[in-house]
Amino acid sequence: MTSTTFSDLKERKPAIRSGAAVAFVAREEVIAALRASPDLGLLGALECHVAGLADPVADGWVAGAAAVVIEVAGDNPASLARVERLRQQNPRLPVIAALGSTDIALARALLRQGVSDIARLPVEPAELAGQLAELASGKSGAAAAAPLAPLVVVAGGTGGCGATTVLTHLAAALAARRTDAGRLCVIDLDLQAGEVAYYLGQVPRVTVSALLDAGDRLDAELLQSALTDSGHGFSILAAPETITPLDNVDEDRLLELLRVVRGTFDMVLVDLPADWSNWSLSLALAADRMVLVTELSVAGLRQTRRRLDLFASLGVRADRIRIVANRVEHGLFRSIDLKDASAALGCDVAATIVDEDGDMAEAQNEGRLLTDLHRHSRFAGDIERLAKLLDLEGR
Repeated sequence: MTSTTFSDLKERKPAIRSGAAVAFVAREEVIAALRASPDLGLLGALECHVAGLADPVADGWVAGAAAVVIEVAGDNPASLARVERLRQQNPRLPVIAALGSTDIALARALLRQGVSDIARLPVEPAELAGQLAELASGKSGAAAAAPLAPLVVVAGGTGGCGATTVLTHLAAALAARRTDAGRLCVIDLDLQAGEVAYYLGQVPRVTVSALLDAGDRLDAELLQSALTDSGHGFSILAAPETITPLDNVDEDRLLELLRVVRGTFDMVLVDLPADWSNWSLSLALAADRMVLVTELSVAGLRQTRRRLDLFASLGVRADRIRIVANRVEHGLFRSIDLKDASAALGCDVAATIVDEDGDMAEAQNEGRLLTDLHRHSRFAGDIERLAKLLDLEGR
């Protein structure tokens, strides 16, 4: 059998649609092995691009491509982040992740995050051609899935900065901006200190633990049975009643839960714990937006900057992160202003929330939002501006 050379592919009919080639992004040795295959011609038009596992995907490589096949290594966070960036920047472009190991958990996680299919390395052209044909015909389950709702995670730059307080008021403001009540959900994943439901005066009958333990029984019907009505136009999946070790969370089950929730609601907010773990960092990578709450103190800004450095090292895109300064003092005599804060963080502060700690404690003791008691306060105005910012970005 005569081997097909790479240059011969220009004369071949594209495998997916006329005039479009498949972009193959991988290390040089992976591409060399593919080119050496005698069945290479089965793939139709193919454009190979040599890139290390952490190298970015150039816009020109994917412009007009029918699909992208990209090498992924589960032990390389930058490799995973690269796939996420590719999907976010090209949401309608089919992406096939090529894996060099049979890591079932990684494959499932990639599929749940929106990758169209998984290919094995070294690539078998006949097998990959079949996968591309399924994408072209619309038979791929991932390709046919409904788009997932925007995911916003809220976290503290340090513990005790009021991130949950910001989240509960933000959720109520976002729900009030929507015409279809009940289409927003808050998931309280602060598994050791979650208070979202109680801040709103609600006592949950079922918590998120039941859904994480459900395994294959998890579906939209079971989800509905676990929801708690916030009383403010959105639903809550409450944190467990008992303290749950963070490393006890099954990441696959958590990703499946998020998929079900995002397929049911129009917007999902997640309250994360102050301590970071592998699964919470995975959510940071998967989120459309991260609201990182800090205080204008030396310690608060230092800890927030450390978290920003961590996110950058893992490939979390800086343009997805919104810094919110909470408990900002009145007047001109605060020790640290927004200019100082931006310089310390290396990025702009997107929003500020005025300090209302005294009234806030009273409201939370009553299981009420501060905006229920003072609808036209400066605090309410700050929350509304943050909600408007995030709502417009999600449209």
